[in-house]
Amino acid sequence: MALFDRKDLIGALRDLVSELRAVGEPIGLRLVGGGALALRYFERASTRDVDVLHVRPGTDEAVASAARAVARRRGWDEDWLNFEVTKTAAEPQWGKAVEWETIFDEDGIVIQVASAEALLAMKLRANRPGRDTDDIRQLLALCDIDSVQAADELYEEYYPGESLPDRAWDMVVRILSGGPLTKPDQPGPFELFGDA
Repeated sequence: MALFDRKDLIGALRDLVSELRAVGEPIGLRLVGGGALALRYFERASTRDVDVLHVRPGTDEAVASAARAVARRRGWDEDWLNFEVTKTAAEPQWGKAVEWETIFDEDGIVIQVASAEALLAMKLRANRPGRDTDDIRQLLALCDIDSVQAADELYEEYYPGESLPDRAWDMVVRILSGGPLTKPDQPGPFELFGDA
């Protein structure tokens, strides 16, 4: 699977919007995971795909078809826009409502990115060693979380009745034992149809 950076992501979203305009129906995309982090919160080396929650409004198939067209144009795998995250129960359903920031709203097409706090809760839920460690470190700093207890409290806000998984607890302890965290430089604003 191809790896792509923030510039690739912005270009692909431009292409996706162009494809979706031809669909002629309202489309709402909500981005989470590494793609959301790279677009909005901090520079990442790369991401393998863009995790998107089910489309609201619109249809997943309309978006998947547009994403396949973008993949063909760019020589990418067809699943670069990844709906599989919806099968993982990562999206908080019963706790604190996820806040969404709109990064594009034009011609009935809306693209939103989850808040840093919600992304931290989701990354803590996934807690894949190596793969999520640096994202969690950066998000802890952005969210001003400086203890494992505070991370656990934030996690339970989004997933009530649950505590941090043991692996996530250990990961946060190791991250925080390295000393004070430094907030990452956040990427500048961008326009999908302006300068990236």
